[in-house]
Amino acid sequence: MPWRRFRKKVERSIDVSKSIEESLEDAAEGEEQEDLTELAELDDATIAEAATGELDDGRAPSDLGARLRDALETQEQRGGLPSERPRARRTSRSHEGPSEEDPRAANAARNPEFGVDLSVEAARGLLLKNPVMTASGTFGQGVEYAELIDVSRLGAIVNKGTTPNARPGNPQYRIAETPSGILNSIGLENPGAVEVARKYGKAWAELGVPVIVNVAGYSVDDYVYVVHEMTGTPGVVAYELNVSCPNVKGGMLFGCDPSLAADVTRAVKAETDLPVIVKLTPNAPDVVAVARACEEAGADALTAINTVLGMRIDTRRRRPMLGTGSGGLSGPAIRPIAVHITYQVAQAVSIPVIGAGGVTSAEDALEFLMAGASSVQVGTATFADPLAPLRVIEGLAAYVREHALGSIREVIGTALPRAPE
Repeated sequence: MPWRRFRKKVERSIDVSKSIEESLEDAAEGEEQEDLTELAELDDATIAEAATGELDDGRAPSDLGARLRDALETQEQRGGLPSERPRARRTSRSHEGPSEEDPRAANAARNPEFGVDLSVEAARGLLLKNPVMTASGTFGQGVEYAELIDVSRLGAIVNKGTTPNARPGNPQYRIAETPSGILNSIGLENPGAVEVARKYGKAWAELGVPVIVNVAGYSVDDYVYVVHEMTGTPGVVAYELNVSCPNVKGGMLFGCDPSLAADVTRAVKAETDLPVIVKLTPNAPDVVAVARACEEAGADALTAINTVLGMRIDTRRRRPMLGTGSGGLSGPAIRPIAVHITYQVAQAVSIPVIGAGGVTSAEDALEFLMAGASSVQVGTATFADPLAPLRVIEGLAAYVREHALGSIREVIGTALPRAPE
């Protein structure tokens, strides 16, 4: 169930003649009854139907149930609910024969991108059915959003940054709003590589979408360890290296020094046969030099870009809003920076580039694609609208149809300078 109504807390009286264990059992039974009642109301069913899962053919549907079904079916037609968990249509309680609906028409109605060639090579050896993926740190581990949208429609998902050991994250406050964006200083909060693989591997395999693991660390060995522990995890198709982390030797960000970035890339490539993607930081003195160094070290793709360093001051308290002082700026505010860097990097390397930074619509995605990106990541936009990545996919499909293109690949790099003939 994608959502649950707020339930008013009920104070249950305790029968002093009973033991504590018996009282707790009574309370649990009462809560179970409330759950059944709520499920029955939401699914237009009787208590018995909710408990057994079997339909009572002799009961007429309620007016509330009919309205709920109409609303749900409208969202399903718009692609707003997961299609892998279809809700049975019960317009009447009588048994009906098989539907004569055209399967292709039904698929196109559910997924507007159906029948359009949106496939791309996001990294060497990594083919995706469409160029839209989620950005690390904005989509959890994927399973959270699977309760809200059909994640199988995405090209891929990128999980939350994974480190060798569990991290509690940075002190509060961790997020601050800015004009057209947000600042974040989450601090790579995660349960650690071993626990991520154990807890989410099976779930990823069932999502029906490729998973790219975002790897973070403070030494070359950290990155290698995470990849080693994630090896063989179901659903994982590639690794994205977050080189915006300070290394323990000197504190410089890996992504700010071409040789450090190359060292990490080379070490991880030696550990895995899966594609390795390096996520570039815009805070590097020379992003293009870092991009070239990573390509030479064996990177299979580059993500441009990670967040931009920024800060907000609380003028009432006269101190920075974030607990760590500064943080990473994301959202539409950084899109022109990200497009510019994508444009530069795409001309400097021969491996695919993944555009990231402020994508909220298909129009934004097209900017990145035309600037030389082969795919895009949608990040901050999903906080405001979980359907944003799907809307981008639908918009790209509409663009291909409207311009009578053979595939979305015809758009990639069209804004880059033309080579002299």
